[in-house]
Amino acid sequence: MINISYYAKKRIKDYLIHFVMLVILVFTLFPICWMIYTSLKENTDILVGKIPLSHAHNNVVDIKVEGKTLWVLTSDGGINNLDRKTLNSKGHVSAQTMSTDFLVDKDYIWVSSANHGLLRYDKNNLKTKKEFDLRLPSFDKAKVGPTTLHSNGNNIYFTMKYKGYEQVVEFNKKTEKISKVYTVKNMFSPSQIQSVLAVGNSLFVGLDTGLIEVNRKSGQIVRSFSVIKHLPLGVERMAQFSRLGDEIIIAGNSGAFLFNIKKGEIVKNVYPNAVYGLNVIGESIYIGTNRGLVEYKAGVDFKKIFAKESLFRQIKQGGTVITDSSFTPSEVIVFDRSGDKLYLGSTYGRLSEYSYGAKKITATAAANPGHLVVSWVNYVDMWKNVDFGLYLRNSFIICGISMFFAMIFATMAAYALSRFDFPGARWISVAILATQMVPGIMFLIPIYSNFVKISDMTGIPIKGTFYGIIFMYSIFFIPFSVWILRGFFAAIPIELEEAARIDGCSPLQVFWHVVLPLAIPGIIATGIYIFLTAWDELIFAWVLTSADTMTIPVGIRNFVGNYQNRFDLIMAAATVATVPVMILFFLLQKHIVKGLTAGAVKG
Repeated sequence: MINISYYAKKRIKDYLIHFVMLVILVFTLFPICWMIYTSLKENTDILVGKIPLSHAHNNVVDIKVEGKTLWVLTSDGGINNLDRKTLNSKGHVSAQTMSTDFLVDKDYIWVSSANHGLLRYDKNNLKTKKEFDLRLPSFDKAKVGPTTLHSNGNNIYFTMKYKGYEQVVEFNKKTEKISKVYTVKNMFSPSQIQSVLAVGNSLFVGLDTGLIEVNRKSGQIVRSFSVIKHLPLGVERMAQFSRLGDEIIIAGNSGAFLFNIKKGEIVKNVYPNAVYGLNVIGESIYIGTNRGLVEYKAGVDFKKIFAKESLFRQIKQGGTVITDSSFTPSEVIVFDRSGDKLYLGSTYGRLSEYSYGAKKITATAAANPGHLVVSWVNYVDMWKNVDFGLYLRNSFIICGISMFFAMIFATMAAYALSRFDFPGARWISVAILATQMVPGIMFLIPIYSNFVKISDMTGIPIKGTFYGIIFMYSIFFIPFSVWILRGFFAAIPIELEEAARIDGCSPLQVFWHVVLPLAIPGIIATGIYIFLTAWDELIFAWVLTSADTMTIPVGIRNFVGNYQNRFDLIMAAATVATVPVMILFFLLQKHIVKGLTAGAVKG
């Protein structure tokens, strides 16, 4: 038998107690920590139950061949410098952008995004970066579409697909300043811009509802074209080919079409299916599909010279057939060609090298994975989707005033019941306790009916007003507060009051100068309980408030249903709603502890 000393037993007991308390603390804090963590996640990840943070999508959105270097540019803002011969990485940097597009010129790589505007990276030193403010509006990340960059001479044209944003920014690369902003509100408004193309003195702007032509000098809309018959989802891509003269190619979800600028109409269907990529290289026009690509020779008939729409059913790498490959299937988004080699960029950072001579895929590679997405922007979008500031203010007003009035009446009533013996005092105490035995929800319909009747009789609106909900909360919290505070007052020695009366204090002075200061910890503890209960209350606030008086619990409901079940914003809103009361709790923790332990020791 092991003989354990008294002190060893005491240490073991203390360790066990501390361990149990630590476990309880972890279980208590876990919901709050999980709420904060979830508020930083993507809404899609929450919907599918994905626990880790996601990596940003790294779809290849541009490829550029320069000698022995292959630039692979991805939608997460990733700039990948690959050795063209081996497809091995020589350098990588991530701008950590969203809705990204690129332009590559002689010295720089230009990056556009909705969250950082316009960025410029030095090709010789990717660590050298400069950011330009394009005066973009605030936006909800879940609703913003891709940005678009188009170059013409020294000018860069920027726009983005976002509801309500109908502007194209002209940025001069030499002056590094915005030279003009085109406002393109048109006959199709409200519309969303999907593509831009500068042709001569005109700027063609592809919309989700049509196509417009803007004069680059005056900034005025010259013509508007309805193409919804051929492109019901709008003009997603445009390209110009020098040999076509007055004709451009417009493309979208339902195909690629030849558009005659002079006639202002579509004159030919070039490709009948969904277009994922569109590019002009040399004398060829490349159209990316969901399984490969089609190459056309520009001319009267658009002769198809190359069709590899089953290109990604299998990929050969090093002579081995890969039947289960991360590179298949694939949507071809961008292309670039150098000699015999055609480089294809697709989703998930996939890159393929196709050899015209061998007529097969000769090499594959993948861009660096996207950065971890920590969605701090959820806290910004939360204020934009609903008027959360109004709900926060309403909660402070309603809960604060309700607590104030409830504590005034409860304090006086509790003191009277604990110190004075009058007829019916006992039954009043029992009645106060009995009110807590009835579920509060049982009072909802009677209170609602009385609010409506009083408004009909007096003409004074009560439902949906501040004083209506404050009056209801105050009445509800007074009985419980009286019952709690009665114990605090009873714990104060009556001898202190008798001594004050001997010194000449009136009953009111005894209450104000002697009893009330001693009961402050209990009053604060009860007041905080009332405030927190009112802060979290939903049912009565839901029924008795209006759009102007909604509290936070009611307002958070607006993120569900009306706003496409934005659980990421719900978690952000819940975090913001929790932080103020947590701060209040910690600031007044000393008084709460005193209040909870008041009267525990007599004498």
